[in-house]
Amino acid sequence: MKALILALLIQTLPFQTPQERLSERLDNLQSADAEQATPLVDEILALWATSGSDTIDLLMDRGETALAADNADIAARMFDHVTRLEPDYAEGWLRAAQVAFEMQDYGYALEALNTTLALEPRRFDAYYLLGSTLEAAEQPEAALEAYQEALTIYPAYELAGRGAARMRAQLAGRAL
Repeated sequence: MKALILALLIQTLPFQTPQERLSERLDNLQSADAEQATPLVDEILALWATSGSDTIDLLMDRGETALAADNADIAARMFDHVTRLEPDYAEGWLRAAQVAFEMQDYGYALEALNTTLALEPRRFDAYYLLGSTLEAAEQPEAALEAYQEALTIYPAYELAGRGAARMRAQLAGRAL
């Protein structure tokens, strides 16, 4: 009897692919307040981080470990291996951009972020990093646009909201 009930439950529950789950979570993020957004963002980031490859996962782990140990050179090498082995994996490009940003190599950071967003245009975290990179490169108009793109996808994104406010204030100061 339990098996029959379980079988009926399984048949009535819709199966979602990871892409369908991702799209649904991103749609839900549009109307979520900060508290509701937290578990959605956690799941979205986990879905984006899924590579499907043990080799890529190992390289990503080593890169993250190197980043945590403030060893940007090793991290950059690990993420470079990831982008060469799996050029369609947006997470690898995003991490490469993050390291480049930390090393103040804004040109490469922008290239890697462009690739990230070409592969996954809903990456609010990539738009935030793009805004930060453009802000550091003293391009406030473009930085504001990037922060606003992040907020379009994830309206409760506090860091992007603060970045956009900073750029608006900077641009308003220029206009005076």
